[in-house]
Amino acid sequence: MARAAASLRTRLLGWILPPLAGLIAINAWVAYGNAIEASNEAYDRALYLASRALAEELVWRDGALQVNVLRAAGYLLENHTGARLYYRISDVNGQQLAGEATLPAATPEPAASVKYYALVQFEDGHFRERPVRLAHLTHVLEDEQGRSHILKVSVAETLETRQQMVQLLLRETLVSQTLLLLAAALLVIAGVQHGIRPLENFRQRLADRGDDELSPIHPPDLPRELRPLVETLNSYLARLGRLIDIRKRFLDNAAHQLRTPLTVLKTQLALADRESSALAAARKTTDEAVRLTEQLLAMTRAEHAGEMHAPSAGTSVDLVPLARQVIQEYLPRALQRGDDLGFETGVDSCGVPGTEALLHEALGNLIDNALHHSPAGTRVTVRVGPRWVEVEDTGPGIAPEHQAHVFERFYRAAPPALRGSGLGLAIVREIAQQYGAQVSLRSAPGTGTVFRMEWPAS
Repeated sequence: MARAAASLRTRLLGWILPPLAGLIAINAWVAYGNAIEASNEAYDRALYLASRALAEELVWRDGALQVNVLRAAGYLLENHTGARLYYRISDVNGQQLAGEATLPAATPEPAASVKYYALVQFEDGHFRERPVRLAHLTHVLEDEQGRSHILKVSVAETLETRQQMVQLLLRETLVSQTLLLLAAALLVIAGVQHGIRPLENFRQRLADRGDDELSPIHPPDLPRELRPLVETLNSYLARLGRLIDIRKRFLDNAAHQLRTPLTVLKTQLALADRESSALAAARKTTDEAVRLTEQLLAMTRAEHAGEMHAPSAGTSVDLVPLARQVIQEYLPRALQRGDDLGFETGVDSCGVPGTEALLHEALGNLIDNALHHSPAGTRVTVRVGPRWVEVEDTGPGIAPEHQAHVFERFYRAAPPALRGSGLGLAIVREIAQQYGAQVSLRSAPGTGTVFRMEWPAS
């Protein structure tokens, strides 16, 4: 089974929202990376200040290095809450002079670029199986004789505070970018909805047009991109209107041109019937040809009732006077056969949707069907009730195996000796469908047949 095509709104959102979400994700990643870099720079500056503060507390006296550990430790504890700091002081040859002996020494080549001064180097390392950030400061210290000693001051910081900051930045970035994505999605949905509103209005205007309205469409607020579509549609409507006009003229002309010569031929054969009995068969054949022509034209009119006879809203036909008129037309034929053609009604009027010409044709076919398929002397009754009309006869009835097919075109349930076209009941059903009515039959062999056209309650 073919999958239903997505709507224009869904396609637009599908083309806009996923790329937008991807761009926002990339932006979040870049922003997060920049925030991490800025945070590391800030913490590295603080680590540098810690190493500088420790270096300021160093004194070379009596040929040995002296460290005011209390002042240095107090500064480090006061300014680095949440992370632990370790230090190591060595000479230019790498020999330890003070602090943690196992603290990693500076690598020969810097692991990171120098950020602040040419005498400080930053790198990542491990101390006591924990990751740390190290600052190696090269410091020049003079003794009391004025001699210079080059020292390496290394300060290591654990990463708890940095990791907390990273997590905080990650949460803030995700929250802000998620809110941004939701806001952008809402704006895109609102924009798409507003953008396709003229198309929806155009669709509604098409839906509100009448079945027989084929005039050009000129929507005032249609976007420029849809104007070629409207022009193509107007061109199609113009061609369709011309085709319908041609078909209507053909049907009208065919109804007139075919009926007239056949009727004349029928009259001429009736006059010549006095001279030869063979002409009687020709006249009968002509009668059947006239009836078949009329039924074919009636079937075509019924099929195109929506194009040729589209009634305006509220148009209805009163079945009571219409039934009386049709009965008057078939009464001479019934009297000639010795049939009893009558009319019954329990309502003063019965208005139903439709056109008088087609409902006249439908009711006439029901009466003709009853007279044609019943023996002489049959009683045929036309009844009109609230929103229904029916024709009942006391003929032989219809066998059950034929009842499901009698409304099909060219289907004949009558014996071969009884000639007919098989179109009468098909025409009735087609006309009923055009105007929302239902056609039903009740019949049993030997008990007669009832055909009813019924309209649903408004």
